[in-house]
Amino acid sequence: MRSYNRFVTDEETSVVLDGEKDIATLYNLSCGGCMIDLRNAGAVVGSDIELNLRDLVTAHGTIVWRIDNYAGVKFETPVHQKIVHMLGYSATGEAFDTEDPRDRFGLPLFG
Repeated sequence: MRSYNRFVTDEETSVVLDGEKDIATLYNLSCGGCMIDLRNAGAVVGSDIELNLRDLVTAHGTIVWRIDNYAGVKFETPVHQKIVHMLGYSATGEAFDTEDPRDRFGLPLFG
């Protein structure tokens, strides 16, 4: 069971990953973390990351899982719920976790 509700996003965001600036695509966002698509192949579980969320807040976190270019980030301090609601949206007719990485049986890899 998740601690926070997640919202689908389609934002490009600037990130600082282990001290290097880059761009990532934010796929979903909650107060406690997010899923991103990274270009940086050197990012590993445990890497420190900062995400600039539309110049409203800089979220500091850690990569907690990585599959191909996708990574899960856990924030050090929760992002305010109003910011999450502003950046995200609820996809109509779809389960909130349909974009999570899944195994060959369709079961979520993390959760």
